[in-house]
Amino acid sequence: MIVKIALLSDMHLDKQIALPERRGDFADIFLLRAVRRLNRFIKPDITVILGDLINQGSSSAARENLQRMKNIVDILESPSIVLPGNHDGDVDTFYNIFNRPDDHLDVKGVRFVPFIDPDEPGYNARRTEHDLERMAFARRNFNGRLVALQHVPLFPPGQSDCPYNYTNADEIITVMRKSGYCLSLSGHYHNGMQILRDEDISFLAVPALCESPFTFWEVLLDDKHVNVIHHRLQMPTELRLIDRHVHTPYAYCSENMDIAKSLTLAREFGLADIIFTEHSSHLYYDRSSIYTLRHFAENDCLKKTSSYRYNHYFADLEKANVATTSIGLEIDSDYCGRPMLLPEDRSRIHFFIGSVHGLQTLSRGEPDTDKVCDDFLAVHKKFLTNGLDVLAHPFRIFNRSQRPVPEQLFLPMIDLLRKNNVAAEINFHGDIPPAQFFKLCIEAGIKLSLGSDSHNLCDIGEFVPHLELLKTIGYNGDIKDILL
Repeated sequence: MIVKIALLSDMHLDKQIALPERRGDFADIFLLRAVRRLNRFIKPDITVILGDLINQGSSSAARENLQRMKNIVDILESPSIVLPGNHDGDVDTFYNIFNRPDDHLDVKGVRFVPFIDPDEPGYNARRTEHDLERMAFARRNFNGRLVALQHVPLFPPGQSDCPYNYTNADEIITVMRKSGYCLSLSGHYHNGMQILRDEDISFLAVPALCESPFTFWEVLLDDKHVNVIHHRLQMPTELRLIDRHVHTPYAYCSENMDIAKSLTLAREFGLADIIFTEHSSHLYYDRSSIYTLRHFAENDCLKKTSSYRYNHYFADLEKANVATTSIGLEIDSDYCGRPMLLPEDRSRIHFFIGSVHGLQTLSRGEPDTDKVCDDFLAVHKKFLTNGLDVLAHPFRIFNRSQRPVPEQLFLPMIDLLRKNNVAAEINFHGDIPPAQFFKLCIEAGIKLSLGSDSHNLCDIGEFVPHLELLKTIGYNGDIKDILL
């Protein structure tokens, strides 16, 4: 039986940048990005966080920073163990906020044994006699595999370039061998330590999440083997990917969007560029109108009212020195396929994605799938003639209505996209897009666009599922050949 272990360490949350290579100012964003990926796609059996969640445990902001990280850890859907590191401050204060682990946690026949060891000079550590006894005691009446967890790397002295270790490492490893431990998991060393195998024990240390390329590991443990899958929050820079669907604080559904931070994170996440594409309807209507869907039926009345914010949106992007080519708009369609954008507002923007967020048939719960499909095609037939560059999340409205995507729409939609020279967006925000549709798009020569549809800073350029979808449908060519 394989046990899947997610391993993260060294986030160093600190709104003041201590070292240029250590992006602790975005530690909470990085952790949330990792947690969302773990929950949705990796689905580990256990998540282990091995310390240094914050950078200054003695600062006045320490408790607030620890609580911020705890709030994110609480989102994890797997069991978890969180250990403090040497930067996290007083252990009791740490565990007033985080859940203190028990002496061990058993998951799928594996016993995880956590240790909080006293520091030694040179950023090393030492295991106490009490904890050496506890290491051995973990084997009592247990026949499964044993895994040791600690912040500082542990390995046989002289067998790694890692500059940190335990001052009594030989003694610890002797106990591990006698007790039948198979694996030691650590953090602390920001470069990371790849698997070091010594007899029947594997030793490793995960790199720091706060340093490029912002890595965490997935450790696969079975009866005989230990394997590691490296996960990076940063996208492959050589692909020069562009996120063409990023929201701003002007979205009523924004969680924490910030224009300047979005630009910085785009660089950190390895993107060539991003394009800001705010909902057009959110720039014309107030919040209550958006969420009661009145705007879908009132396009005849579209005009500049007290809720009009288009000029403010444009001014804030210019103030942040956003390039003209990175200023776009997500044009919302009304129920009749009309763009929710005044002609005079269109001239200042040169990139448009179009979105259909509702259909009259779906709003009234029409049970006849054929009638819904006819409505869907009629709206898109008109909407796609409005000079759009990309059609966003083409079939999301079916998933949002808890209906299966009608595959009979794939070929007619591809025909409409081709006739109007519109690209199809791969978008995983809130649902799983139909892979077969994009396979047909590639075969038909329809360009694709990657969109994160970011409403949270952690989602900018999160294209791991997008790239995996392309692999799933068998595309192995140059991605530049199929992207807009």
